[in-house]
Order: sequence, then structure tokens, then C-alpha cells
Amino acid sequence: MTGFLSKPYRDSDKGKGKFFSLVVFGLFIFLFLFLFKPFGFYQLETVRQFLIALGFGLITFFVLVVFKYLIEPVVIGENWTVGKNILWDILIASSIGAANYFYICIIFEMRFNFLYLLYSMWTAILVGSIPVTISYFINYNRRYKNALKEAAITDEMFTWEDEVTITAGYSRNHFKANPRNIIYLCSNDNYVTIVTIRDNVQNKTTIRGTLKSADEELRKNSRFVRCHKCYIVNLDYVEKVTGNNQNMKLRLSSSGTEIPVARSRADDVARRIGKR
Repeated sequence: MTGFLSKPYRDSDKGKGKFFSLVVFGLFIFLFLFLFKPFGFYQLETVRQFLIALGFGLITFFVLVVFKYLIEPVVIGENWTVGKNILWDILIASSIGAANYFYICIIFEMRFNFLYLLYSMWTAILVGSIPVTISYFINYNRRYKNALKEAAITDEMFTWEDEVTITAGYSRNHFKANPRNIIYLCSNDNYVTIVTIRDNVQNKTTIRGTLKSADEELRKNSRFVRCHKCYIVNLDYVEKVTGNNQNMKLRLSSSGTEIPVARSRADDVARRIGKR
């Protein structure tokens, strides 16, 4: 059990899929309360049942948006595990319970009661465990299917040129090197720095131009990947991958340098590293 909780955790939901899952959570709370009518809901008129249940669903959705889009990107680090994510989900559920309790106090004009607050938080954790458990299974199956799909793909044949000339789109540049010796490239305004290694000695050469043009000049060498708007990395020099899709970094074996990976490119980088 301890081993499972300490496993790295990555949330596969992103973009529209992530927003859709939050909508589903809010809808689940609304339907659960309106259809099953727990906590004395059956004593209210049908119209009021509908409106109050809808309010609970909207509050749930709002709290999830705050946590998932504003707080989570700041809190989640590279050492995020399954156990930490479970505790995080419990915190979110209890926050939803607290928000819903204050909602009840307002619409029913109730006085604040700390014990009722705790009860509301505990209830939210119990009710929320249903969609959370379902989402865990969905994410697990999605990652499992993706792994099977990738495993079925024949490894790409790595191609290399004997020598590459990098101009970075500026005709006066004529940087020539064996592409296998290029560790990474990085851009700074209108300049590109090329980091190479030979006989265990690293060298840096800065030329005028753009990283986009340099990327096109390296296309025939399949181990280079544009992992960030400012970086191109030779995957043969990647020693370790840290973080998750939101803050992934590539640690290079030659120097221990850490290269950031953009969120939009994290999946592609992880897939290509897996083919080494």
C-alpha cells in the first residue's frame, strides 16, 4: 500500500478535458441531491429542491475551478505522488463542504455552528469520493491504453547526419558540427546559443538568428526535440525527467543542467524519451 501511495502521479486531464471533468463533478452533485433528496431535501417544494441543488452544483464547480486552475499549478511540484494527490483531493472536497455549508447558512438564515461545518465537510468528502474514485479509474485506464498503444509502435529508426550546418536563418552564420555532439540549443532574443561537447569538454557558441530556423535545420537528426519555446534538446543527453506535465524538466547527463519543458510539449517529449 505504501509503495502505491508513493508512486509519481500525473493528471492526464488537461485543456478541454480538464474543464469538462469539473463540469461533470458539479453536475454530479446537482443530480445526486435533486434525485436522491438526502438531508431532508424531500421536505422542500420541487422547484426549491431544483434551485438549491443547482446552487450546490454551481458552488462545487466554482471551488474546483479555483483549486484546479489557480492554486494547483502553484502547489503541485515535481515530487507529487498518488498519496499527496489523495490528500489534495480530500482538501478540495472539504473546502467544497465548507463553501456549501455557508451557502446553507445564507439561504436558510442559519447561525454558524462549528460542528455543523465539520459535518458538512465530512459529508462532502464522502459524497465526493464517488466521482473522485471514478475519475481515478478513468485516468488509470487512459494512461494504460496509451502505454499499450505506444508499446505497439515500432521504435523509430534514429537518423543522424555526419555534419550539420546551422545558420539559424541568418546567412552570415556557418556553424558546423557533428549533430551527435550538440547537447542543446537555447534562444535569447535574436540570438541562439549552441552547446556542444567533445572529449568531455563543453563549448558554447552564440550566433545571430532564431531557434525556429535552427530547429528546421536539425530536422534530419531525429533525436532533437523542441521542448520549449527557448530550448531544443538532444534526447541522447537526457539523464532524468523530473516533475509532471505542468512543470516537467529534463536533467542533462553531461552537466546536470535542467531544461524546462512547456506544458503543451510534455506528452510528446515523454513519449519520445520512452523510445530510447
